[in-house]
Amino acid sequence: MPKKSLTTEQGFTLIELLIAMTIFAVGILAIARAQLTAINYNSSSNTRSVAVALTQGVIEDILSWDDDSTVFDATSIAPVVYDLDTTSAATTLTIDGAGTYSANYSITTTLGSDLVVVSVTVANNTGRTLTMVTDRRRI
Repeated sequence: MPKKSLTTEQGFTLIELLIAMTIFAVGILAIARAQLTAINYNSSSNTRSVAVALTQGVIEDILSWDDDSTVFDATSIAPVVYDLDTTSAATTLTIDGAGTYSANYSITTTLGSDLVVVSVTVANNTGRTLTMVTDRRRI
């Protein structure tokens, strides 16, 4: 019976298999890291989106107030706490998955002008703040 040569054997050696598994593991770890980064960015984006929506809501509410409101008579109103949660005694609003938010507004009126500047700041429990400023004409 003839002897078989090692060069005619087919398959992978143990070294080749270990190198392939190492390369595969590095690739999987890179994908897992990218997934974690995406989750963090998504969470941060959600928090900012809620802050923008709340700030726009507060501005729209203030802009809907009557022109004869005493708020618009003063030259300047220091930041005032805006009640985000009208259903309870708390002035803050907690949104699941986004955090707890509070809002302040200030109004500046130029004497002799019909222009009113409304500034709204919304802050969440992570310390991030968002400020929007808009103008309002008095009729």
